Amino acid sequence: MTRIMVAVLLIASASHARSVDAPVAPRASGAERARFALWTASLMDYSLLLVMPVLGLPPSVTVPMGMNVRLSEATDGVFELRPMFSHVRCHHSHWGEKDRCGTMKALRATVGLAWTPVPGARGGGFFLQPKLSGMVTHHAAGGTELPGAPGGRRTETGGQVSAGFDVGYRKTASGSRSFLAPVLGVGVGYSLNQQRNRVDPGFFFARQQGDGWKDQFIVDVNLDILRFGATFN
Repeated sequence: MTRIMVAVLLIASASHARSVDAPVAPRASGAERARFALWTASLMDYSLLLVMPVLGLPPSVTVPMGMNVRLSEATDGVFELRPMFSHVRCHHSHWGEKDRCGTMKALRATVGLAWTPVPGARGGGFFLQPKLSGMVTHHAAGGTELPGAPGGRRTETGGQVSAGFDVGYRKTASGSRSFLAPVLGVGVGYSLNQQRNRVDPGFFFARQQGDGWKDQFIVDVNLDILRFGATFN
């Protein structure tokens, strides 16, 4: 009888030891963030694209394309490309002169790091995003406002580098991959040979403005207002 009791105790001890040493399978977290997010912006650019022809203004197209790549449960790498195009048709005034006109093409690339202190389900929550941006512009201009230009035509290529900071809040849809993210921000940098004002809202990137091609420090105001996209595992 004693031998049977000792054997039972040994078996029970071995079973307990195996249950303690066995690894516990991690539980899936309801707040786990998706690995990728694809999005576009901004509400401002798309609104202007629809409204400008109605108002008789020259066409201007901006197509922002962005991607978030999860680096950890609280951080994302953020990448954005923003091609831009605008065109002002050359026409003669009553005095036989041509106003400023031409075509502007631009490409802006941005890389950043989004930090979400308290990530919610599928990555929702308030985030902070420092960023670096670079832009190349090509302007084929015309008009009598260009003194000394052969045939009233002038072609200029410029660029810009800047550093900035965005803040936003991602709201994920329940039971869906889609999300909305209001975003505002500002950047400071240096503009090379561009026809732009010193303080420039983001949706004016590819529009013709300013009083001439020049190099200057520039402040960009990010008025994306709203990003919208989808997440993918």
